[in-house]
Amino acid sequence: MDPRGILKAFPKRKKIHTNPSSKALTKIPKREDREETGEWLSSLRAHVVPTGIGRARAELFENQIVQHGGQICPAQTPGVTHIVVDEGMDWERALRLLRLPQLPSGAQLVKSAWLSLCLQERRLVDTAAFSIFIPKRGINLLCLLLPVLKPISDDETSDGEETQVSSADLEALISGRYPTPLEGDEKLEVLAKAYSVQGDKWRALGYAKAINALKSFHKPVTSYQEAFSIPGIGKRMAEKIVEILESGHLRKLDHISESVPVLELFSNIWGAGTKTAQMWYHQGFRSLEDIRTQASLTSQQAIGLKHYDDFLDRMPREEASEIEQTVREAAQAFNSGLLCVACGSYRRGKATCGDVDVLLTHPDGRSHRGIFSRLLDSLRQQGFLTDDLVSQEENGQQQKYLGVCQLPGPGRRHRRLDIIVVPYCEFACALLYFTGSAHFNRSMRALAKTKGMSLSERALSTAVVRDTQGLKVGPGRVLPTPTEKDVFRLLGLPYREPAERDW
Repeated sequence: MDPRGILKAFPKRKKIHTNPSSKALTKIPKREDREETGEWLSSLRAHVVPTGIGRARAELFENQIVQHGGQICPAQTPGVTHIVVDEGMDWERALRLLRLPQLPSGAQLVKSAWLSLCLQERRLVDTAAFSIFIPKRGINLLCLLLPVLKPISDDETSDGEETQVSSADLEALISGRYPTPLEGDEKLEVLAKAYSVQGDKWRALGYAKAINALKSFHKPVTSYQEAFSIPGIGKRMAEKIVEILESGHLRKLDHISESVPVLELFSNIWGAGTKTAQMWYHQGFRSLEDIRTQASLTSQQAIGLKHYDDFLDRMPREEASEIEQTVREAAQAFNSGLLCVACGSYRRGKATCGDVDVLLTHPDGRSHRGIFSRLLDSLRQQGFLTDDLVSQEENGQQQKYLGVCQLPGPGRRHRRLDIIVVPYCEFACALLYFTGSAHFNRSMRALAKTKGMSLSERALSTAVVRDTQGLKVGPGRVLPTPTEKDVFRLLGLPYREPAERDW
């Protein structure tokens, strides 16, 4: 494998994420002290934009900054002092690349020649000759033209507000046309996963949006022009799609960094996210045995490692049905009127399931109270629940348990199980949410937002007040939604059966 190709496709970056609430930056020491200690860049908090500079050179800059006491930060980090860009970069393109409407307070946009001179003279030189001026009216214009994008995570705000849905997604939701994904789009998903596990959130987000746009398109893509016409698909992404169409392969996959399989191996441990996987990799761990014998694990990660293979093995829906039945029988032993529904991929009719989500409620709106702890105790006494990941996670009036179960009998695997108890007035919205798919849910929330409404796992609200950036500042009025069909009706949509939501 060509190491230059790996470096170009999947650069490694050494970044230090600083605490925004940390104390003020230290003063630059005298020159002789700086040279003796090697910390003469201690007051520098920099972000290097690799576009134009080149990945390899940008990485060298970052290593030199850290070596001499400086810090590498994301561009949006409070306290960042300098954002370093290529010599030919203008302020408009820089802000577009950074996905920022304006620079953080106190940050300077400087040309890379400034950093080169600093390293050459071993001191922080004046930025006057290297600073890129940003006119105020330009900043205001960008505030209107550029969407404020967020790093890829849950793609939603804490109150369920959706931020990353394209017009193609909404068109597919409204039309009800089944998605027709590009044959071979799993190759794009491999790249998206590779960027994600390496912490390259923006590239991962770009691929994720492109994949969703393809899945939402009303017909199979057959040409470059057709791919490029889809909202969310840019020129370079369209070229990759055509490459897959013509050759059945994507050359970029040949240059995936050797770290990616290891990072994916680690991030598949329940409770270990991308950052933890990267930390373990940088500590020199390369196998699950390394993690088992050398890493410091949380209790959840230890459980995830113990049942690693079981959790990755998808269960047949018949097994998911047995798990649902076990929970239902235990719950109805306390109250026969309790409703128990398995959601997720099981309810969407999939042949296999990664885990099981069981939703519990009672039509009288009262009898669900107090059942949560008693049900868990009963399932533990049966030996059905073997490990607790999160014993109680409260969300308003909803209570959620995340754990591990095992059906009786030889050769049975340990399975992930979530049990959610909700009041009946929230049952329809919770049922919709926990049924999924995640992309279908995002599209539903985005549609609600276009109608001045807000949809979450708790309620559908109308007359919601939002600020100029679209963030919710007033909760609005909760609409009665006795059934899922009422949610669809109030959003102006025909009802979609669970099997129609698997996109």
